[in-house]
Amino acid sequence: MDDLMQKSLKPPNFLAVFINSTSEGVDRISYLPDDILHNILSYLYIFDVVQLSILSKRWNYIWRTMPYLNFDINSFGCERINRPWDLGMAEKFKDFINWVFINQCGNTLVCFKLCCGDIFGKGAIFRWVRVVTTRNVQELVLNFCPAEPFELPYCVVTCESLRVLKIRMDGSVLKLPNHFGFHQLKFLHLEEVELSNEHLTSCLFSRLEKLKLDSCNFGSMTMVDIASTSLVYVSIKNFVDNRVSFVNCNIKISCPNLKVLKYGAPLAKDIILENLFSIEVVHLFFFDSDDVMEEIGMCVHKMIKNVVSTSTLKLCHSSIGGLYAVFHGVRNIPVTFYKLKCLKLAVAIDESCMEVMMLLLKHSPNLEVLDLFSDENYGWDENWKLHDPSESVVCLESHLKLIQLAGFKNEEKEIELLRFFLKNAQVLEKLIVVWECYNDILEEVSDEVSKFPRASSHVVVSFLNFKPKSRSRYRDNLV
Repeated sequence: MDDLMQKSLKPPNFLAVFINSTSEGVDRISYLPDDILHNILSYLYIFDVVQLSILSKRWNYIWRTMPYLNFDINSFGCERINRPWDLGMAEKFKDFINWVFINQCGNTLVCFKLCCGDIFGKGAIFRWVRVVTTRNVQELVLNFCPAEPFELPYCVVTCESLRVLKIRMDGSVLKLPNHFGFHQLKFLHLEEVELSNEHLTSCLFSRLEKLKLDSCNFGSMTMVDIASTSLVYVSIKNFVDNRVSFVNCNIKISCPNLKVLKYGAPLAKDIILENLFSIEVVHLFFFDSDDVMEEIGMCVHKMIKNVVSTSTLKLCHSSIGGLYAVFHGVRNIPVTFYKLKCLKLAVAIDESCMEVMMLLLKHSPNLEVLDLFSDENYGWDENWKLHDPSESVVCLESHLKLIQLAGFKNEEKEIELLRFFLKNAQVLEKLIVVWECYNDILEEVSDEVSKFPRASSHVVVSFLNFKPKSRSRYRDNLV
């Protein structure tokens, strides 16, 4: 392996240039403290870091004491760009990992990352995991695809130094040990993992501070019970078509110190929120068809009733459509958000979304920021009005200071919405309009809106172009 490395050693181009281009011919970077160099190199794959050893004894020492080890089969080898790996390359990759462990002299690992697909059996992965746990690893990231159910090694569960655990398994089954552990684990991120039993609840949630479940399959589980006094952040996301897993499963969250809750997935059999006394941020995004709008609305209403102390609330178009199905024609909803400061809604400029928006504004008396993202505009009945002048909307009269409208297309109802806000938001300071159009239309719209009452004298109105790539990014932010 040493001969192989010597033949392939070549410093990464960007760092070689950096080292050789210092002022006055002085190599300044090599004299930086070890921990700073290690931190800089942590963004590289370990193969690139090892190549620096040919520069000098100093750099040879730096890689041998490197506390960040990032192994990725897709970025291994000198000719790795656009080159698919084969069995021969996989064997070299395995030898390289073993060679690094043998030649390193550091005692502690800050982070160990391994991305290897389905090329290694459980035995090899177990051995490497045991090695890093004996070196007091703090963050463990595993991205692989086992051919059979994978049981998390006992050494990981009992590792006292482990603070962060991230596992991605491309849909394979993860079995958790049937005993307590993870005494110091603060952040658990499971992605594309099938959970086979309910050990997830009893083993992990009691001490965690942050939990992310991305595109996970709950298999035959009937209850995901997340109960913890330490959790402050919970995110459940599933963008793939995995409705069957959610339809048969209840999700219960009871965390008195939880501050952030993000749910972006199909509608579960039931979603139960309890004891969320410290909640500050709530994002709800459902991926379901129109035939379950009423069920979504009932679920959303049930959820938001239990997070009335939140300061930020984000709702997707399905959530708003569901609330409309439940509360259409109702002037009041049985919940008031006295602490809500920021409301973000993915809306269509139609009667249903505007009715729900007005209901939420009426029941958020201290709201300061309103952020609307428009997907489609369907219009509303001629006789339907945004606001009944006889009704008081406290936040419009005394608190709402910033409104952002994104994804708009210069349609008549959008202009009417702008006119409404400029007329009724009495303390509004800034109105940001992000149009999905070209600059020549922007100028025309800007001139028209500037003539509205309060548009120039009291309110700063800004018009921006909507970039094509921004739509997906904005939707992601809603979750």
